[in-house]
Amino acid sequence: MVPDRPQRVVALEFPYVDMLASLDASPVGVVDDGDPENLIPQVRERIGEWQSVGTRAEPDLEQIANLQPDLIIADNDRHAGIYDELSAIAPTVVFTVRYSGYQETLDVTRKVAEALNRTDAANAEIDRLNGRLDAFARTVPEGDKRQTLAIIPRERGTAQIQGKGSYVADVLERVGVPYAPEAAAFPADSDSSSVGLEGLAEIDPDVLFVMTDAETTMDDWQGSEVWQSLRAVRAGDVYPVDRALWTRSRGLVSMELIADEGTGMLYGRAPEGGGAAGVDPGTGGPSN
Repeated sequence: MVPDRPQRVVALEFPYVDMLASLDASPVGVVDDGDPENLIPQVRERIGEWQSVGTRAEPDLEQIANLQPDLIIADNDRHAGIYDELSAIAPTVVFTVRYSGYQETLDVTRKVAEALNRTDAANAEIDRLNGRLDAFARTVPEGDKRQTLAIIPRERGTAQIQGKGSYVADVLERVGVPYAPEAAAFPADSDSSSVGLEGLAEIDPDVLFVMTDAETTMDDWQGSEVWQSLRAVRAGDVYPVDRALWTRSRGLVSMELIADEGTGMLYGRAPEGGGAAGVDPGTGGPSN
């Protein structure tokens, strides 16, 4: 049985850590895949100190047990096979968030808050967030119909396209930034699809948000004639963005930051009321 007010929470997927941060809850253990920087700085700052409990794919059950949690938050896609082991350690709630879009993310945040007995805090934060997203939407000029597309570079010149209905696409459309309707269809168990540069050229969006990190860069594309022929490349509307923020965190904190960064890059204007939490208004970058 889940306690009325869990105090020692372990979160086994990045979005749940982001959601806890938005609720000002500090988990004692999180999966960070062996690198704390897999969690975005704004989330790390808000949750404070934690102990790593392994990877999302293979949480360390012994480390989790050593933390003596009173609640474990697991993901149905990743952890259904170890649910019994987790439940033997502590009460375990399981949600599905990995391929959630905007509305599903809000719904799961409410469920996480209910497990923590913080429903009022979640509703207040969601109301505040929607007000901020409305403010970002007001920075989008009327008549700007440029279609955007978010992609991740992959090996051998391929790109993983974030499809319509994905988290990133939904966040951009929530603030009035058009997303390419031709975005590739994706498998039922995913929200993205892998294509070659020729497939990307068939979509040929006006704007590209390219999600990169130390291991995923655009370097292999630069010499390609197909890449150079893309409308976004020719117009100079290719924006490298942080993959940890745009594709991994997937909670309320990251949602606000993506909306701020995306509209700021496209339109060069700060939203009404200043920047997102932890963001320097007008730059989209972290505040000092």
